[in-house]
Amino acid sequence: MWRIKSRHVRDADGGTAALELETEDGLLDVNVRWDGCMEIHVYSVTEENRELNDTFHTCDLKGFIEALTSLDRACRDYFGDGSYWEHDSRVDEE
Repeated sequence: MWRIKSRHVRDADGGTAALELETEDGLLDVNVRWDGCMEIHVYSVTEENRELNDTFHTCDLKGFIEALTSLDRACRDYFGDGSYWEHDSRVDEE
């Protein structure tokens, strides 16, 4: 799903300092540093162009994922059947 666009190397020991990654569909790209901090860029992609829609910055990816998962659950509970958030049994299997 992700491809490495660029790798930034530390001069001192040659280790990876940062990566620039992009999804195959071009909808997301991420600049991630060795310390866990990152910028996540969300794009809309059409035949004509690729346009930046939003940017998220986090130094706690797991916490960000947990918050989004919790938000998804709250929306499913509130909106329920017939909505975008209609219960999907595949979510329970993961």
